[in-house]
Amino acid sequence: MSDFILQLTNGTRMVVPASLDSITTYVLLEQEAWFEKEVPFLESVVRPGMTVIDIGANLGVYSLPMARLAGPAGRVFAYEPGSAPRTLLERSKELNGAGNLEIVAAALSDGEREGCLATGASSELSSLSGTGAGEQVLVTTLDGEDARRSWAPPEFVKIDAEGEELKILRGGTAFFGRHSPLVMFEVKAGEVTEENLRTAFPAMGYRVYRLLPGAPILVPDRPDQALDGYELNLFAAKADRAAALASEGLLVDKVGTWQPDEGIRRDALELWKAQPFAAPFVERVREPIDPEYRDALAAYAHWRSADARLAERCAALDFACRTLATLCARDPTSARLSTLARATFEAGLRAASVDALRWAIDVAAGALVRVDEPFWPACPRYDRLVPDLAIDEWFVASLVEQFERSSGHSSMFIGACVAQIDWLCRRPCASTEMERRRVLISACRGQQTMVPARLCVPAPDHQNAEVWRAGLVPNTQVAG
Repeated sequence: MSDFILQLTNGTRMVVPASLDSITTYVLLEQEAWFEKEVPFLESVVRPGMTVIDIGANLGVYSLPMARLAGPAGRVFAYEPGSAPRTLLERSKELNGAGNLEIVAAALSDGEREGCLATGASSELSSLSGTGAGEQVLVTTLDGEDARRSWAPPEFVKIDAEGEELKILRGGTAFFGRHSPLVMFEVKAGEVTEENLRTAFPAMGYRVYRLLPGAPILVPDRPDQALDGYELNLFAAKADRAAALASEGLLVDKVGTWQPDEGIRRDALELWKAQPFAAPFVERVREPIDPEYRDALAAYAHWRSADARLAERCAALDFACRTLATLCARDPTSARLSTLARATFEAGLRAASVDALRWAIDVAAGALVRVDEPFWPACPRYDRLVPDLAIDEWFVASLVEQFERSSGHSSMFIGACVAQIDWLCRRPCASTEMERRRVLISACRGQQTMVPARLCVPAPDHQNAEVWRAGLVPNTQVAG
């Protein structure tokens, strides 16, 4: 079999190559969603009736859900020059009944011509600027397409063209002047970061923002600061679009300063005590709680408050991250490192979060863990998990699971610690995704791997049991 169908957590069904060398196949088998934090944000910004443009659609991890969100009255134009991924996207279009999705067999750049699309190791890596074998493709421009198609004003544009982004901007000068969409653009392809895009958009009258992973909120990019090493995409919007997003609670123009008061401090501890995971830990808490740490906990709790103003919430999160970083540099307890990892991840400071996780795991490996301060689990999923009797082991499992999720965009891209994942999968609190990762890592190394019973049974966090049960995943075997 050359391909199979996978179900995603957002309801999309996709036809993908039956090969673990395909990035999309591997990631969707592993996570049942695309790894980029921007995909869930689509639910907040793409509305029925919108005109949407997807430049570099590949297999459709963005195009297909956007077509569903735009509805029959909307239009999604997906540009994919590669014939192999485009063929699969056409099949997925039919599978999802996406009649409003128009798939265009062309690449976009700064001029109209024919070009050579160099084939990457996986279709996601094919590029006009690459070298080696490839195929001849039509190359066009945003300005040319806008003139030919007389688009209704596009409201969302995604640009993911493996290094061709600046040329696409040059070929869309009139387009970006005439229209005012929210633009999502790739700033990192592989190990290469395109810093020039952070200044190119402002030169065209757009302000640049980044998306917080912890909520559907855009905050201003700081071009004077280095991008987080895990940041793949940024957003750009003119003032009118930014104002509209701000009115919908999706954007803040400034992250100011913030300080907790006694009421916020008190409410923060009550919020923590009310969490399903907290009860076994409450009786361990040493009094008094360090005042600086209590302020950090108050700040993080205020960030989570739906009643607070959006700008105030973002400022509180910034306060939490800075305060926790200072505290941990001075006195890195397990509880503080866990909370630091959680807050920095939700603030989009993923490299700092991974460092905190690695630090916390090292602390746990070197000493007997005993958590005697309030904390937030490093892995958000653990908020809802009531610990079993081995509560310190539960705490470490949260660290390990979040490290496995955060240290790379997928286990496909990193040298995963097999022993660490094996340890985690023997814990009852481990997610099904961790079990999928364990099997995929082994299978990707060419080892014939037994599919565990857990992966053969459908569950809310396991959409593709039929694929696993049928033995369709390469290099796997099914008992019986």
